[in-house]
Amino acid sequence: MRALPSNLRIPVRQLILKAALVFAAAHLFTSCAAIERRAEEKRIAAERAETLALHGAWRESKGWRSKTYRNEALLARLTPENASLQISLDDQRGLLLVDGFVAMDFPVATGKRSHPTPTGEFQILGKVRDYQSNLYGKIVDAAGAVVVSDADTRRDIPAEGASFVGATMPYWMRLNNSGVGLHVGHVPGRPASHGCIRLRRETAKFLFESLKVGTPVLVARQAPALEPAAPAPQ
Repeated sequence: MRALPSNLRIPVRQLILKAALVFAAAHLFTSCAAIERRAEEKRIAAERAETLALHGAWRESKGWRSKTYRNEALLARLTPENASLQISLDDQRGLLLVDGFVAMDFPVATGKRSHPTPTGEFQILGKVRDYQSNLYGKIVDAAGAVVVSDADTRRDIPAEGASFVGATMPYWMRLNNSGVGLHVGHVPGRPASHGCIRLRRETAKFLFESLKVGTPVLVARQAPALEPAAPAPQ
């Protein structure tokens, strides 16, 4: 093989050296990125384990089913962008998540057997502070006396002189176009609604003011956020 001319040897050596430096820098960058990724995964796993432990300890306290859990440190980080909701039908509980961690755990009342709350992935489609149902309410006569206390406009037609009065649903947050949403209502600790998710007033007001149109809402038999924490990466 013919040797390179002497005037080309130095440039070739410089190119080889530059290539080696570029390769080393790329390898170092990749290694640093991998280390940072593992560190972030460990941080998230540790925070999830900590928040689940705090929440689990609260759920072991006496009378927790009638109370509301609040993780104030997480709620201080709450924004409309990092929030989501999960509704657990079996527990009759709602969970407000901040960055995927349980920040609130509160009682709800979902649909009774004749009007079950649909399961699945939803999002808040609209918000109305003072809302009246156009499906459910009562029928009153001309004097204002209640004729039908649990009226459904698809089934009950007011007689002459009577009128339909829609049920009030303060802090209404719509989930679908079939009349299902979250709102203030009686929360007796069991399914009791016509399909909506009833909330206590203070909870409904807080969620209404904290969440945005587009916030994800998952309705399931069991809330995935309560699954045991996975071991932290090594």
